[in-house]
Amino acid sequence: MYLKLWRLLAPFHKNFYKMILRMIVYETCQVFFSYLVSSVVRLYEMNVQLTVWFLSFALLVVAQELFMRLDNGLDWHIIRQSHAVYKYLKLKAIDQFLKLDRAWHQKHNSGILVGQVSDGVWKALAMVDNVSWEFLPTLIQTVISTIPLLYFSFPTAVLCYISLIAFILLTWRGEVYKKSLRKARHYQYDSEWQIGIEAIQAHETVVMFGQQRRILSDLDGVHDKVIDIAFKEHLAGVFFFNRWRIRMLNLTRAAIFFFWVSQLYAGTLDIASFIFVSVLSEKLLNSFWRFARLADNVTNNSEGVRRFVNLMFTPVPIYRGKESPDISRAIEVEMRGVCFDYSGEYDEENGALHNLDLKIRPGKMTAIVGPSGAGKTTIRKVITGLWPIQAGQVLIQGRDIKEFDPEKLLQLFSYVPQGDDVAIFDESVKYNIALSRPSASIEEIESAAKMAGIHNFIVSLEKSYDTMVGERGVRLSGGQKQRLALARAILADRQILILDEATSAIDSITEEEIQSNMAQILKGKTSIVVAHRLSTIRHADEIVVMDKGGIVGQGNHEELMVNCDLYAQMVSAQNQKM
Repeated sequence: MYLKLWRLLAPFHKNFYKMILRMIVYETCQVFFSYLVSSVVRLYEMNVQLTVWFLSFALLVVAQELFMRLDNGLDWHIIRQSHAVYKYLKLKAIDQFLKLDRAWHQKHNSGILVGQVSDGVWKALAMVDNVSWEFLPTLIQTVISTIPLLYFSFPTAVLCYISLIAFILLTWRGEVYKKSLRKARHYQYDSEWQIGIEAIQAHETVVMFGQQRRILSDLDGVHDKVIDIAFKEHLAGVFFFNRWRIRMLNLTRAAIFFFWVSQLYAGTLDIASFIFVSVLSEKLLNSFWRFARLADNVTNNSEGVRRFVNLMFTPVPIYRGKESPDISRAIEVEMRGVCFDYSGEYDEENGALHNLDLKIRPGKMTAIVGPSGAGKTTIRKVITGLWPIQAGQVLIQGRDIKEFDPEKLLQLFSYVPQGDDVAIFDESVKYNIALSRPSASIEEIESAAKMAGIHNFIVSLEKSYDTMVGERGVRLSGGQKQRLALARAILADRQILILDEATSAIDSITEEEIQSNMAQILKGKTSIVVAHRLSTIRHADEIVVMDKGGIVGQGNHEELMVNCDLYAQMVSAQNQKM
């Protein structure tokens, strides 16, 4: 984990090295100031003149000013680095999310992922700050303080380091003991985050069915488990491992005291050196506690950091294609023997598509119909390359999509998803429509909105196109969201347009308006229309009827009414409802 975090922070390695050099200078100065009292005793014993005292005082004032500036400079270096690390990790995390494919996202809870990233970034930052503010200065101080200690009192230095080894072993043993408890506590944090996020997202449903107390009761149960686990952690740390560390340091101090007395009587240690040695040794022993606190902080953060770095090092799908599709002519899409399962391993019984052959003619409108679960929406997902197929080929202009750069491949497509899948950002109407082409002018945005039948509604709003739509478009109806998504797709103006139940939440009057504009919308484009309302696709160039992941009929409306029983049944059923 620590090596992964270090690799993740590669852009900051040079900064870390500069910081270490500054710290070495800083801690060397600290040792110099530790010798201050001893130097006063020596000057007193030498009975120096008053001028020497004044010069010493002036030197001390200058040294303290320089030391203060060095201290400020080091602090500022760490502060700037801390903010830069936070920004870098946050952006890196979002970049990683966007690189991972839909199959990976389908298997993970988005609320928990957001919680893990937020928690992981803060804990990674806390770990970096602990290393910068505490660990490295303490380590450098320990090493530098040992040098004069070895010279003035070798036994004291040896005892301190023996004590340090024992202290580290005790601390390590304690952290190993608490590791499983800490892991269990973080799983409870995930549950807490998930319950909270889902309760807020489903606020209306929770309130309508009067389930507020149940949600609070669930959260109360999770927090009780967190507290129970945390108490076990703290009991082990405070009443067992901590006590043994205190006993060990007390024994070390007693042994060091014995050696000092021996050295004083033997004449190998004078009073001035004794003062210096006592200051250095106490610094060393106190630094052990700083190491222990650091170990506690680092290991307490380690579970969140471990999850975060594992997420950051999740393998991103490798796309070898580098080619760009030819956009100078109408686009043909073909599927040959395509087998697909959302699990990532094709299963003939549970797969979504089975040995599917389909050719979508360039510049024509192809409608795909069938009962729920037939595989209609799945076609959209695999031809765009967002979901890798397990067998067969998807061809664009006669070439396998694996040959194309994935970003350039996706630039061929625009789409309007089913009502529940329409992505609306907590931004203005203008922002949401222009998401597909941010550089579009307001005139182009309005033109797309008019063709999607939503312009009149937008201009009736208080701030027109600058009106904020709320989180997930909470201020819009289902039909308004779909029309906004349609305007977005129209504005993108790409060669292939996919309409996936694009008018399912739209009233019949608005749908007629959109249908009248459809010829202009689809002009020159290869279009794929997934529909349940069969009346909307009767004039399609070709209608593909799907069932259970395969094609059971193909042709125009009249041909299918004669040759495809499933299509005829669907038309009859919808006519009876009208």
